[in-house]
Amino acid sequence: MKAAEEAEAAAAPAEAVPATPLERVKHALESETLDKDVLTAALAELEAEMGRLQSAASEAGDRAKSLEASVASAKDQYLRLNADFDNFRRRTREESAALTDSVRGDVIKEMLPIVDNFELARTQVKAETEAEQKINNSYQGLYKQMVDLMRSLGVEAVPTTGTPFDPNIHDAIMREPSNSHPDGTVLQEFRKGFAIGGKLIRPAMVKVSYTEEGPAASSEESA
Repeated sequence: MKAAEEAEAAAAPAEAVPATPLERVKHALESETLDKDVLTAALAELEAEMGRLQSAASEAGDRAKSLEASVASAKDQYLRLNADFDNFRRRTREESAALTDSVRGDVIKEMLPIVDNFELARTQVKAETEAEQKINNSYQGLYKQMVDLMRSLGVEAVPTTGTPFDPNIHDAIMREPSNSHPDGTVLQEFRKGFAIGGKLIRPAMVKVSYTEEGPAASSEESA
């Protein structure tokens, strides 16, 4: 009889062992024969497992913070590089524009004597015959081409007659008394002045008025 019971017990399927500490605790609690030692061991194992999980969670949090700091650092570095590139691009554009204006200014300076000669010829040629008129028309046509070319290069004539004298753009070679103009008014232009991109290429030669203090002015003041 005893041998038969042992054989039956041996033939019975082995009870599955719970895989995780939590399952082992649950199994111990649900067992019909609650074994305190088994439960204590399962609880200790579960506590150790919880400790490992907490440690892993803490490490993961530290890695996340480190990764977040790295991302923030990379973003800050990107913003700085982007700002540096924008500054470089703007500076390059400004330097390129300044260089272009400088080169254009040098070219225009070489052209100015020709422009002066055209201006002089344009004012002095008096067409009285058909041949002279043809010459005058040729001069006028060439002069217009020169003016159009300079305008296309961004060259502007500085304002003169009727404007206040400005030593930054005017070169006063004559002064003339005048009580009909405010003191320091440009009365006449002798040679054109030019600027490009707000930069003066050549000042204009002008005649400037000054108020004459004399009997006429005194009588007007007393009246």
